[in-house]
Amino acid sequence: MLSFFKKKTNPKAGLRKALRGYSLPSFPAAIMQTLERIRDPNACASSVAEALSVDPGLSVRVLRLANSAAFSARNKVENLSQAIALVGFSQLETMVLSVGVSGAMPGQSSPGYDAVRFWRASARRGVLAHSLASILCPARGSECFTAGFLQDMAVPLLAAQDPAQYGPILERWHTEGGDLCKMEREVYDWDHAEVATWMCHEWDFPENITAAIGGHHGASYDGYDPLAPVSLVAWLREDGEEGGDIGLNALTAEAHSRWGIPMGSVQTLIEPSFEKGDALARLML
Repeated sequence: MLSFFKKKTNPKAGLRKALRGYSLPSFPAAIMQTLERIRDPNACASSVAEALSVDPGLSVRVLRLANSAAFSARNKVENLSQAIALVGFSQLETMVLSVGVSGAMPGQSSPGYDAVRFWRASARRGVLAHSLASILCPARGSECFTAGFLQDMAVPLLAAQDPAQYGPILERWHTEGGDLCKMEREVYDWDHAEVATWMCHEWDFPENITAAIGGHHGASYDGYDPLAPVSLVAWLREDGEEGGDIGLNALTAEAHSRWGIPMGSVQTLIEPSFEKGDALARLML
């Protein structure tokens, strides 16, 4: 696993502490088996499709994701074998991980946390990161989608497991804006990005995805350059909050000043990406 784990809190111990002893949900057996086959260098498309087909619900969700506007499928994907042939193992892995994580998260809302609002914002981040990747790093679009979509995946668990302390942090963030990581560190010795890296470790995420999720607020890890689209979409606030336009303006300004993307080019991506993200959120929930 990533070398930074050798320098910081043991990921399992840190995760147990952050989640107050709560055991992280395991992925369903079909997801675990599918991921194992995807990562097997000798695996073939039919064996991966066989693992997916064990769970009809999972199969349907993966097909929906493959056909969603987020991935802009040119032709309708009608079966798992076709999905694998069209998207490839790497992109399929990101889809399966996204489905697995969204299914493992608490479904109920809690103080400061609204599940519908959270996943809508997450889907918007994922799709916009995918769109920005077409300009900044075209070969890494799927990776950017997954890291953008899952960058705040620790928040639902933290909100559910420590509502007395974490709920007020979220409520303050929603009301006042500002840096969520800084607010978290005023109360804890970690922030949600670090907890997310521990979750990635527990769920055996690919190292590149783990580094992108863990680094979305600026942390750096040896051997992994930050994914610009993932860092940019971290500016996006959950919709319905004060300061939403501020986040979009900051994203647009940073994309221009740091990465040289014309402001107009970024702005043209936002509305269609949000529309695709909203549609995706309805599929994932």
